Amino acid sequence: MYRSLKESRAALVGWLPMTWALALLISGCEGTLEVKEREFLTPAGTSPDLMFAGAIQDFNTAYNGRRVVSVSALLTDETHSSHTAPSRTATDQRAQFTMNQGNTGDGVYRALHRARRASIRAINAMADDGDTTGSRVSLMKQYEGFTHVFLGENFCSGIPFSEVTREGGLVDGSPLSTQQIFEAAIPIFDEALAADGSNDAARVGKARALMNLGRYTEAAGVIGSVPTSYVFFVEHSDNSSEQENGFFNWQSSGQFSLSDLEGGNGLPFRSAADPRVPWVEDPLGGFQPGIRLFIVQKYAFRTSDAVLADGIEARLIEAEADLSTGGSSWLVKLNALRADVANLMAPRVENYSSLVPGPNNPTTTLAPLTDPGDAPSRLDLLMSERAFWLHVTGHRLGDMRRLIRDYGRDPADVFPSGPYLQGGDYGTDVVLPLEFDEVNNPNYTEDLCVYDTP
Repeated sequence: MYRSLKESRAALVGWLPMTWALALLISGCEGTLEVKEREFLTPAGTSPDLMFAGAIQDFNTAYNGRRVVSVSALLTDETHSSHTAPSRTATDQRAQFTMNQGNTGDGVYRALHRARRASIRAINAMADDGDTTGSRVSLMKQYEGFTHVFLGENFCSGIPFSEVTREGGLVDGSPLSTQQIFEAAIPIFDEALAADGSNDAARVGKARALMNLGRYTEAAGVIGSVPTSYVFFVEHSDNSSEQENGFFNWQSSGQFSLSDLEGGNGLPFRSAADPRVPWVEDPLGGFQPGIRLFIVQKYAFRTSDAVLADGIEARLIEAEADLSTGGSSWLVKLNALRADVANLMAPRVENYSSLVPGPNNPTTTLAPLTDPGDAPSRLDLLMSERAFWLHVTGHRLGDMRRLIRDYGRDPADVFPSGPYLQGGDYGTDVVLPLEFDEVNNPNYTEDLCVYDTP
């Protein structure tokens, strides 16, 4: 039965079996990063090329191998649980367990630190081999920077950044506040740009860290040269479960469903019939009986790549910076993106023009927005545009926390609230808690993680 269920769902969303090579290359519009051939290991027993390739895979797994993208979407209004796993339901309900009981975000936390350390090890191995600049070093620094951004956006404040020495010893880190984490990310992205000045993904990453610090004008100044057409993908492959698109995997087994007006104040991701969020309903329903299953077609295949950074985000950052200073160009920037929606979505979503027909035709155009006339409504409009353009790419939780932290919004007005789909009411969590293993760090105590503080 399980096999036929998965086959039916796969057919519904247009899954086609593919065999791709292991994604050792990450490509943006600026070209391809190639791995140099090596025939020996370094004296320390590590090949720089193997370390480089492994770090790429560790980052890909942390980002969208059932990690950042999927779990953060669950805590927000992007998706809701259609599964029976208690920890998944607790995250969706914003009422997560105590750290010692374990939570859905534990795997995300482990994966991000693993990816961070893998990038550092790869940089050290390449430096030992005389490789200190260029695209490979820049990519590793870029990934290190993004792991900081994801940890800061998704998890509670007070995160230790422990290190492993080259000899295998552990150096316990001291807890960093959310602000300190974003501040630490900025010089890492600067190092990525120093190694390769053409790395636009690092520019977007740096601007994203600055946005999380409320430094909007500085953020806009970083990404002015990034073309709107620019895209940097995290690549996926069907070679193994770790290399597959994790969001697809969870949806294909009925575990996540696309939300609509979740908790009464979530965004209308289904009912808006917006071409930026193509979806279709699976008539078989979710894993949990009685819950309807709405499939996000952005990740229609096991091999669907995920956007990490792009020129659309650059324009959205510029728009928010302009709005924050009372400027007049923010609406022009938003409407310029909307006017080109089909061309912008096509390279970002595999087989976009031929997706399974749903309530929203992928070729639908978007009408221009009009100025709602007051500051709160303008901010609502801009954040809605961010949510639709950047849907299920790991941005939404950070944006919702910014609305509370930087713009003074009430958490109950930002996150899903009121009666919960599977019974009871939503809780008050606005962050993912750290993994309980951190209490083994003598510098850390569990009470540093406050679930309802952005």
